[in-house]
Amino acid sequence: MASTIADRTDLFRKKLLGKTGKISEGALEMHLGLYAIQVRRANELLSEIAERDLPGEGQIAGSLFRANQLDLAYCLSSAKNHDLYFSTLGGTAAEPQGTVRTWIDRDFGSLDRFLRDLRATALASDSWAWTCLDQSSGRLFNLLGDPRGGVPFWGATPLLAIDVEDHAFLLDFGLDRAAYLDSLLGQIDWESVASMLPLL
Repeated sequence: MASTIADRTDLFRKKLLGKTGKISEGALEMHLGLYAIQVRRANELLSEIAERDLPGEGQIAGSLFRANQLDLAYCLSSAKNHDLYFSTLGGTAAEPQGTVRTWIDRDFGSLDRFLRDLRATALASDSWAWTCLDQSSGRLFNLLGDPRGGVPFWGATPLLAIDVEDHAFLLDFGLDRAAYLDSLLGQIDWESVASMLPLL
């Protein structure tokens, strides 16, 4: 049996309802619905992998196989990005503590500079912004993802994800992504971010 990705829609709904600042319940429900669709599609594709025939050498370019591989990469990336996004929302206005705060101060100089850098990174992106820990250097980076579904870089552990595609903010903020980000950055669940740290 193929492995599957857990659909945590209900868990996120319980965690986040009433705890997302200016992001409305309707916008949250719509966004959770999109996440559930990506998880379902990723699981469908994963279950098909073991059953499908591999194409012959001359049949790969432009094939259904190629289309399914692209679809799988996109759906897995989207599901995992949204999983991280919802996991790290719903916090209070409290500041990060412990290792997360130590590393933010070390790599950005201050929490304020980190948040301004993350906000600017998200504003520059058309899809995602992440705070990642580079495993080789041990340094935190804020990175953007373009095109949709792109991964930051190999060997990085994403700790925080911000969805800046239109569906994340249009219902509540119109075209004002900056207002969306200002609301969102005040709702980070720093304990959840800390739980993403690898065991070092």
